[in-house]
Amino acid sequence: MKLGTKTIILIGSLVVLLCGVSSGIMLYFHEISLREAVHAGVDGIARASALNISAFIQDSQKNAEIIAANLPLEALQSGRMTEIETYLKKMTNLHRFPNGVFILDRKGDFLIDYPPHPDLKGKSFAFRDYFRRTVSEGRGVVGEPYFSKRTGAPVLTFTAPILDSNKQLVAVVACSVDLLAPQALGGLRTQRIGKNGYLYVFDKSRLMILHPDSSRLLKRDVPPGANRLLDRAIDGFEGVGETINSRGIPMLLGYRHIPHTSWIIGVQMQKAEAFASLHESRRIMLATAVIGLLLVLVVGFCAVQRITLPLQHLHLAANMIMEELGNPDRSQGGKVITLLDSIRTRDEIGDLSQTFREMVQRQRRSVGMLRKAANQWELTFDSVHEALLCLDRDGNILRINRTAGDWLRIPLPAAVGKPAHLLIQGDFTRTQPWLDPEALDTEHSLVWRDALPTRAGIYEFAVSPIRDGTATSGILLLVRDVSEQTRMENSIREMAFKDALTGLPNRVLLMDRLEQSIIACDRKKCRCAVLFLDLDRFKPVNDTFGHDTGDELLRQVAKRLAGSLRRNDTVARLGGDEFVIVFPEFSDQEDLNFVARKIIKILAEPFEISGHVVQTGTSIGIALFPEDGTVAQDLIAHADAAMYAVKRDGRGSFRMYRHDLNLASAETEREGEASRQTSPDPVLPLIPLSS
Repeated sequence: MKLGTKTIILIGSLVVLLCGVSSGIMLYFHEISLREAVHAGVDGIARASALNISAFIQDSQKNAEIIAANLPLEALQSGRMTEIETYLKKMTNLHRFPNGVFILDRKGDFLIDYPPHPDLKGKSFAFRDYFRRTVSEGRGVVGEPYFSKRTGAPVLTFTAPILDSNKQLVAVVACSVDLLAPQALGGLRTQRIGKNGYLYVFDKSRLMILHPDSSRLLKRDVPPGANRLLDRAIDGFEGVGETINSRGIPMLLGYRHIPHTSWIIGVQMQKAEAFASLHESRRIMLATAVIGLLLVLVVGFCAVQRITLPLQHLHLAANMIMEELGNPDRSQGGKVITLLDSIRTRDEIGDLSQTFREMVQRQRRSVGMLRKAANQWELTFDSVHEALLCLDRDGNILRINRTAGDWLRIPLPAAVGKPAHLLIQGDFTRTQPWLDPEALDTEHSLVWRDALPTRAGIYEFAVSPIRDGTATSGILLLVRDVSEQTRMENSIREMAFKDALTGLPNRVLLMDRLEQSIIACDRKKCRCAVLFLDLDRFKPVNDTFGHDTGDELLRQVAKRLAGSLRRNDTVARLGGDEFVIVFPEFSDQEDLNFVARKIIKILAEPFEISGHVVQTGTSIGIALFPEDGTVAQDLIAHADAAMYAVKRDGRGSFRMYRHDLNLASAETEREGEASRQTSPDPVLPLIPLSS
């Protein structure tokens, strides 16, 4: 390949690389900005819509209470229904309940409504959720949405109790709203986010209250796990995320809880639509790079042809010099000089033409420089602080440096010709791994402990082939003492993954093993358990007898725990007096109960520390995979919550996690436990052995 071609390829490659890197950086920051803007927009729509729905519900509930408070009670009790109907007509128009307002007696029987529907007179509505809740709670409520049997439309009912002067329930006012009406939530249902995005509302029981698809209204058609972000929203999450919805479409979702309700509003749009401009930017940048490359190749070809013309003259001069060197009798010195003088460029090519004139003189000087370089190599070889051994293909020593002679305790001349394995391994029967036929022609390294019989330590053997042309004529063996380096690496590894006090796995190693256990159980379709242990009455030990006693207690607890578990179980210290046990791949619940009881029993036995008997115990919370969580953080958090439930109920026992436990109160329980430990305890933590 000619130099011109190489130059064009190099320039084109640099242009492509520069354009690619700059375009990639620009695209990266563009993507970040676009993603933040889209997320902020979706979250803003969700937040505003949640506030609008909350305002609508609160206003409707207040209007229902106003209607109930101002209803002529005496007319109702006297049965003057014409007067009541006139009042309801006025209130319906005033407070905008176009779907109607009706009154139920204290038993739930229909009394009167407006607009009137005679077919409802005398019917019982006692079975309705909103009536039962109003009677039981003694206040107005917002009923659960349902399909009206009369109209077939989804409706929402707001109630308010009618009380007499003795605060006794007389009747219930119910104001019905068509959810899909424009003055209710119908406007939100038709709102579009972009081309295909939309809003929907559901409650924590997964009931779809509002959705553009009418077939999904008032249905629970999103099972747990079908949309993980929706599951998180039910658990309390608010914000924007990316997920795959229950229909299998990648979506950008924003969730907000509607104040004063159990409802959640979701704003979603397809990711492909949200980031369409990003894909278009990528296509434009790619097209720009291709066009730029073509322009560079065309312009570069013309420029390189002109630039490389002096090189052609220089190439001709070099051929003439080669002929002169091969046949001194055919001197072409005059022609060469004339040709070199024609190269008048003031660049590297011109400098190279001048260099040709000094070629012969420099050739003579090169021989002397080579001799000097050989002497310098000798000095360098002997000044290296690692042992160097030059071996032939059979492993016999050709030469060693001073460091190798000192380490092997052998004079340099006496080592020549000896098999290297006699000096290094000290055993005639051992193999020579550096002479492995498959590895002889490659660079590799080995690490041995106490490989030198004359010098203890850990050594690394770096093997490099010595080549004569293409064939391997021998081996350069470099021996490096890595004892201190190995010790430091082992120490750092221990510090990174082990608890300094107990020697148990720390939080980092615990999370890794728990995640590996989760992956294995998910693959094998089995279960694993996380046991969260917290020592009972530990703080009084520290407060009364000092942290040295507390630390020794933690070490003995760790030793008992480690000795009571299976080989494939993991016990780790999470911090303070908290321990976590990972119990993988179990199938029988009774096995887990047995382990928990066993741990409680062995930790309830006294500990001997500094001439005293320390009495402690433990409370255990248990979370299961996959029932209580599918990620490590959730399992530990759930086991922690179950443990604090045990603490609250008296300590010294174990409990399985239940979904009704309040995770948010874990920190409060933790503070409460600390207070209980500082208060007087009927069981003394330390008892002298003499007693």
